[in-house]
Amino acid sequence: MGMGLARWLSFVWPVRIWQGKGAHGDLELTWEYGHLVVNSANANQSFGSLHRVLRAAFRDARVRERAPHTALILGYGAGSAGHILRHELGLATRLIGVDQDPVMLDLARTRFPLDPADDLQLVQADAMAHVAERQDRFDLILIDLFHDLDLAPGVEMPRFLAEIRRLASPNGLVLVNTVVHDELSAARSARLRDELRLLFTDVREQRYERTNLVYIAL
Repeated sequence: MGMGLARWLSFVWPVRIWQGKGAHGDLELTWEYGHLVVNSANANQSFGSLHRVLRAAFRDARVRERAPHTALILGYGAGSAGHILRHELGLATRLIGVDQDPVMLDLARTRFPLDPADDLQLVQADAMAHVAERQDRFDLILIDLFHDLDLAPGVEMPRFLAEIRRLASPNGLVLVNTVVHDELSAARSARLRDELRLLFTDVREQRYERTNLVYIAL
């Protein structure tokens, strides 16, 4: 089936064009309502509902007005955040995208490339280890680290968040995406919020798409 036909049919029903194994389970590339998206078993990973969440969070955090020179994206996936910053907000931000999953990074490079690519550095690494090794600072840090619907282990822990505080520039902005879908995920999200409030002067909470809680920290 050609891409044009698949895209047209996706307005009637989703059209899957690829399925494979990622680091944390099954992944698929699907046309939905004319847009190519990346899904895991239970969650959108890029360019679907997550894209809408990030777009709204960037708007509410006034990212366009802040015009960050540098951004660290932890959990880059296939690149929703990069595309919003570059193509939708028109920012010339230098981007460093970190993801542990080589399959997701391959999708970012081959299916959703940014142009010009020389303003984007993609790093395959564990985010926890990576932030501990970095010494540079960032105007924007986005944390979107999940195993399917659940936060990756350690995201809400003080040691990791202290490293994030260290890497944020003096007027830097930090956004952390969480999903609340049961009691445990609600408790982890609340702990993350409380830990952020120990490190940052201003921490706001925004809810999107019913289950996404995004923390905006300054």
